[in-house]
Amino acid sequence: MGDYNSGLPVRSEADGTDERVHVKIVDGTTPSQRAIVDTDGNVHVEVHGNDPSTADQTLKVSESGNASLDGFYNVATNSVPSSAADIVHSRVASPGLADQVIRHTGIIAASGNVRAADVSIFDENGIPFSASNPLPTTSVDSEGDEVNDYQTSAAVAAGSSVNHNYTVTALKTLKLSQVESSGSGKMKMAVKVETGVATGIFNTKWVMFNSTANPNIQLPIKELLSVAAGVIVRLTLTNRDQQPQDLFSTMSGHEV
Repeated sequence: MGDYNSGLPVRSEADGTDERVHVKIVDGTTPSQRAIVDTDGNVHVEVHGNDPSTADQTLKVSESGNASLDGFYNVATNSVPSSAADIVHSRVASPGLADQVIRHTGIIAASGNVRAADVSIFDENGIPFSASNPLPTTSVDSEGDEVNDYQTSAAVAAGSSVNHNYTVTALKTLKLSQVESSGSGKMKMAVKVETGVATGIFNTKWVMFNSTANPNIQLPIKELLSVAAGVIVRLTLTNRDQQPQDLFSTMSGHEV
């Protein structure tokens, strides 16, 4: 009877109440290259797959262990990039999986510095806003807390002045956008701002007068006046008539 190569015997070892076969997974050519089982009992493997050109590539994972998807197109290295992106439902009464068919589009500006997603805005009925269906908006001069500080200065004597002060709230900045004043007779209004907190020194910003034809003074401030926290904005109202009169004033803006 001729000789033949016999296989090695399989060895088992006692493991509690049973016996188990211990197996090593090694490289056929280099046995020292073997699979490793970590302390959690997981076998570490390297997953490979073919890219669009059929070349063998290693599967990459993200820091959280998920498959790392490359969404950028490159004719040489990624000719079929991942299309993972936001997908929205088409507008139906009860959207389901079959309605997830809408993908975002975008454009790169000619300069190459701006990459903008296409955006369409519709009203609650699904009708796009247009010249015939305009988007309703509200215009405000600034963000923040609205300020409309009003004062009545009663029976100001002829030739006398009265101050209307507003102290900007702590930790806020006042964006002063409009000042108004009025009287039944002639008057003068000076808008002043304190040079700093509690300095008591004021710089005059504007001076305006009314007339018998137009007793109201309105000062819309196109370039908003910023006033720091704790600083006083002062309206000095002077009665330029021949008899006492009530003077009325309001400061408007927002504190941010």
